Amino acid sequence: MPNSKLVPKIPEMMKAQIASKISGEDPLEFHQALDRAIARRFSLYQEGIKKYQDADFINIRNHTPVVWSQGSASLLDYSEGKGGYPLFVIPSLVNRYYILDLMQEKSFLRWLVGEGWAPYVVDWGRPDVAEHDFGLEDYIVRYLQPALQEVAEQSGQKPIVIGYCMGGTLATALTVLNQPKIRSLVLIASPWDFHEGKDERAIQQGKWLQCLLPLVQSIGHLPSEILQGLFASLDPTLSLRKFSNFRSFGENTEQAKTFISLEDWLNDGVPLTQKVARECLQGWYGENLTEKGLWSIAGETITLDKVLLPTLSVVSDNDRIVPKASSLAGAESLANSAIIHTSLGHIGMMVSRGAQSKSWIPMSDWMKQITA
Repeated sequence: MPNSKLVPKIPEMMKAQIASKISGEDPLEFHQALDRAIARRFSLYQEGIKKYQDADFINIRNHTPVVWSQGSASLLDYSEGKGGYPLFVIPSLVNRYYILDLMQEKSFLRWLVGEGWAPYVVDWGRPDVAEHDFGLEDYIVRYLQPALQEVAEQSGQKPIVIGYCMGGTLATALTVLNQPKIRSLVLIASPWDFHEGKDERAIQQGKWLQCLLPLVQSIGHLPSEILQGLFASLDPTLSLRKFSNFRSFGENTEQAKTFISLEDWLNDGVPLTQKVARECLQGWYGENLTEKGLWSIAGETITLDKVLLPTLSVVSDNDRIVPKASSLAGAESLANSAIIHTSLGHIGMMVSRGAQSKSWIPMSDWMKQITA
């Protein structure tokens, strides 16, 4: 039963007006007004989409040197030759890495360089012939391990490993397998307990997601369009709201350019291989193998008690993609763990106006203490 203190009170006059509209002399009046309001909102939505489609702004990012590559994956050196302590940054497999370098003015990676760090980031590319039969173990052992070694050799130091979103879950496995080669671990909005403390909604979602497996098997991969649809379903009215708002943005303003850049990134999704899709949908979301301590990579069970390095977990209190309960469960299970809570959402902690003050600076400050 809802707390009466949390239920907004409607003024008596407004109640009377609403009642009058609903039960007025003309029974069609209320329904016609509602139809007009819906049509108006949909019209604004369509105008926003057309404005986005017609926009001539092209987001051009600076060229970044490739220092290692294998198959579709490559390692990008963002250090700009300035030196600094090495960071090995691992993004999610399902979205392109450049959410971490969205624009010159909104780039977590380039900001890190300015703070004296030397970031190297994995660009997964898109699964091709080389990755056709890849599972999570292949990505970790055949791509992340040699890329980590490359960072260590180029810098001459043990890097700090940073994982964002799904990349944090992969980074955890990489750390368990390669702990002596790593200085510390940073997990940003990284899922671990996919049932969110036995939340019934999360458990049912895990069962529902497995319904996609026959489709994945029939076409040989999980298309990015389906992944994008799944993310959109977490907030069904988000698209309506954001495109309606975009309609009013001034041309060539920072607000408009950021919107276009972010939408371009969202529409540049990456499909998952058949094996990875099965491991994620069934093993992670369905069976919650990570939290149960049953996830295994290269013959090693990936459990958090094996991570003994200093670890920072950045947990969003308002994350729809990786709910707080999922990432916090992992953070609280680590032996040598610090936790930063942020009010920013999953993407907001990387590109919003408050990202620098609420997530970037606290992360950098913690890393500076670790490497001092």
